[in-house]
Amino acid sequence: MHLVTDFDGVWTDPSRELEAVHHTLVEALALLSGRTRATTADDYADFSATVLGQPHRHGWRIEGRLTSYVDEDSFALPTAIGQYIDAAADRTAGFYRDAILRQWGAVSEFLDHCYHSTCDRFRATHPHDLARGAEKVLAWLVAHGCQVTFVTNAPAAKVIDWFAHQGVAVDDAGDPPAAPGPLKVYGRAGKQRLGCSGASVLCGGREVQIDRPSYRAILSKEKADAVLGDVYSLDLALPLAMRARGEEGAPVWVGLMHLRHTPQWVLQGVPQQQAPDWRLAHVTSLPRLISSCSDLPPRCPNPEAALPSMDSIPAGRGNRA
Repeated sequence: MHLVTDFDGVWTDPSRELEAVHHTLVEALALLSGRTRATTADDYADFSATVLGQPHRHGWRIEGRLTSYVDEDSFALPTAIGQYIDAAADRTAGFYRDAILRQWGAVSEFLDHCYHSTCDRFRATHPHDLARGAEKVLAWLVAHGCQVTFVTNAPAAKVIDWFAHQGVAVDDAGDPPAAPGPLKVYGRAGKQRLGCSGASVLCGGREVQIDRPSYRAILSKEKADAVLGDVYSLDLALPLAMRARGEEGAPVWVGLMHLRHTPQWVLQGVPQQQAPDWRLAHVTSLPRLISSCSDLPPRCPNPEAALPSMDSIPAGRGNRA
């Protein structure tokens, strides 16, 4: 079994890192604008409510197109708020936009600085923020002869270092060792990058872009048996479309993390022929699902010892647990 998987939101609990990004943005906006932190925090909360109140219009927008929606991708919220400040006509947004542009060449530059500097600090001060039992699941997969390839927009070092803290070695796909192991990562994979064709699918009434050349190149190269992710637009829409069309590199199985922020338009709106096979409430459900769709021989004396306790996940169509 070869699994291609996203990292943040699947193998991690990103809530603390996300909160740190919000904190940085509020502090930076207060400093640039001269308003108190309390006032800035209130304004930021209002921007957030406006953006979340129209999730079909907001998210991670690249060259005018939404590459993910704000209600499916928790890390898209700070970007969506910043892009709202950049484009909105209301007076408060304009006030902060003017304050940003007095110090920065573009609002996007300010957003990138806040995001990347915060994530760098977070990784420097937190040995890891893996989901409970994540390292045990990875050990189980390796013990059963599975190959796992992380494909993430985070830097490769984040995956490598956080699992190294748990004694698990992950290779960098961009700089592979002479004798690669069963675990590797494509960092800064560019899953958000969109091609020029505008190819898309409809899901729950929303247009989801599937022309993602960087991601497609990785999927075509790896030819994984299964793909797992938590953001439908970024992680799953393309491999599901490839599978529906019988394209090279398409997976046999596709799994969606069913998390607190997973919206109903994803859970109920995916066309039947392009629906994920699995819904997972936690990564510790993965060994049970993989075992159910492949005959994996034990590779260690007591493979069950590597298994964490299994969390129940919603019942559903086909092979969903």
